Amino acid sequence: MAVLNPPRTLPGLGRAIVNYLLDARRSPTEDDLIAAFKPDGLNPGAEAAGGLKNTISSLRAINVLETNPDGTLQLGAQVPARKAPFDPPEFRRLLQSRVFDLGRDGDVWATQLGDGHTSGARDLNRALTWVLAQDALGQPLSWTENLQTLQSEQFGTTDRESWAIVNDTRWVAASRWIVALGLATPSVMKDRTGVVPLPVAAVEDALRTMPAERLPIHDLLARIGQTLPVLHGGSMRSGLVALLGADPDPGILADCADSSVGQALRILEDRGRIRFETLPDAQGIRLSRFDAARQTHAIVNHGGKK
Repeated sequence: MAVLNPPRTLPGLGRAIVNYLLDARRSPTEDDLIAAFKPDGLNPGAEAAGGLKNTISSLRAINVLETNPDGTLQLGAQVPARKAPFDPPEFRRLLQSRVFDLGRDGDVWATQLGDGHTSGARDLNRALTWVLAQDALGQPLSWTENLQTLQSEQFGTTDRESWAIVNDTRWVAASRWIVALGLATPSVMKDRTGVVPLPVAAVEDALRTMPAERLPIHDLLARIGQTLPVLHGGSMRSGLVALLGADPDPGILADCADSSVGQALRILEDRGRIRFETLPDAQGIRLSRFDAARQTHAIVNHGGKK
């Protein structure tokens, strides 16, 4: 079972499904959910329930949902018990915890036989990791504009089965998940559709787990990578770099912070979520290849501007 195939998965719909189950008096079957979310007479087309069915399948793959022996559905064992419904940020963090399950998926870049190659969130995590290794300061990423060329160059082959994102159908699904997980934002450039690998929401989620105190900048970056393993410093990104032979991000190539992380931190600095310092005789790093100064320490602020 995979996340990106079948491709009509809608992660935003997942929150409605989970909140429905939280409030349900009995465990529904998949047919019960379809009847609740797409009642008879509402768009009677043969494929009308496809997005709902695909979303249920994806949530099963990452253990947000489980199927009981009697065919009913329930929330997965790792979904925290709660009385209140998930709001959007809470559900985003739940999805992150279930997608980045290293114990379940192992090394996502190690080829597995058959369905094992895409089981759990392995297919999604390969897509996420590769996208977040691209230049956050470059052009928005889209299948027709640059994804095929970039993958052919970086993976050194035109064999799409060797790529992180094998076709445009998988990309459409992946682009929804990337945004839902807080790892990218839709392009706002005129006549430039696609997504920008700008993980502001996800990095802010990672900062929530850190103490509000001064810490060395390299420790901060390492902690972000541990929390979000698709980013630089994380195990999935390390696996991609080992496969490619080099890190494709221009920031890393320029001995700076990864461009996605660096840009996200600058935005969060502007929002008051974090503050940077340059202390003498301390090891620092430029957050952007366009910066002159090296930052040596960071102070996390759990307040800041909304």
